[in-house]
Amino acid sequence: MGCKSFGVSQILIGLYKIGISGLADALKKATESGLSDRDAILNLLIETLSTGNYIPEGQVEAYRTALWREYLRYNRKDFSAFFSEAEVVVRGEPGEELNRFLRLTASVFAEFELKPVIRLEPPDRDGPNPQLIAREDVIVRGMPVRAQFKSAVQKSLTDW
Repeated sequence: MGCKSFGVSQILIGLYKIGISGLADALKKATESGLSDRDAILNLLIETLSTGNYIPEGQVEAYRTALWREYLRYNRKDFSAFFSEAEVVVRGEPGEELNRFLRLTASVFAEFELKPVIRLEPPDRDGPNPQLIAREDVIVRGMPVRAQFKSAVQKSLTDW
């Protein structure tokens, strides 16, 4: 007895992963449509997907951004300009260590298809610094190795 596939894919809408039904078929349809205008492609995707998915009126623009990212991925094009933005705070003393921390932050977030929108603050007196803060929670303290940084960010994403 085989398992039936319902064609549900996970996509990132803002900072939340949601399930969407029929995405692969909709992307194929949009690609084969011959349309080249971004708005026309997105209108087709929204129209196609809205028959089997609920797209809240207030989130249509976020869906359009996410669907464009998925369309570019499907067509093997660079979609990094359409990563979801994540507002974070970085505390630290200006200098090379903070610069390395900022580069590491951008690099690790990119692995999750996120672009950090960073607000810099002075270092925490209690340290260690630098620090990465998201939603009032300190995610990383001090200069971690990449694997630790990635793990900490991934763990924190479930709370965003």
